[in-house]
Amino acid sequence: MIVNESDGTDAMSLKFEKIIEGMKCHTAEEIKRALVAAGFSKVKTDHHGSKPWITVLARK
Repeated sequence: MIVNESDGTDAMSLKFEKIIEGMKCHTAEEIKRALVAAGFSKVKTDHHGSKPWITVLARK
């Protein structure tokens, strides 16, 4: 389970990516693709309706 307060596209996260060296926020789809490539199956993503919060559930 991966939970993040950023969906990788919100203005606040993009601001901090510029300030903090090496910081990168990923979208739920990017995380899903990485998990599938790593051998996980049944990957499910969820995005909060009004906030940039995401959850990714995966089973190996």
